[in-house]
Amino acid sequence: MAGIILTFPIVAGKVEAWRRFCQELSGSRRQMYEASRQRLGITRERLALVETPFGSEAVTTLEAPDVDRALGQIIASKLPFDRWYREKVQELHGINLAGYEQFLQQTPLPPNQELIFEWTLLASAGE
Repeated sequence: MAGIILTFPIVAGKVEAWRRFCQELSGSRRQMYEASRQRLGITRERLALVETPFGSEAVTTLEAPDVDRALGQIIASKLPFDRWYREKVQELHGINLAGYEQFLQQTPLPPNQELIFEWTLLASAGE
């Protein structure tokens, strides 16, 4: 299972709105949320609030067999829940997820970057 941790600042004065957003995900929008995550192949999602000297941060942990695909679908989906989710991310974090499409493509290291260490668990033939 692959995972990713995303940390986004919460816009000043929007912490309570962010908390209400989380309540909506677990309450009134729960069915749409679960349907979205199942469609995307997301098996776990955690949202945490972290207070730092620089302001409030939302830390999101996602797990999915194909994290790149799941994030790509969150960014590009035209479905109503996914559009609502992106609108809330923009309102609460000041981040337009559409601007991240370029990061979903596998790209080679830039010439001025030297890869020092990388590790990948190879799936065994029995899995």
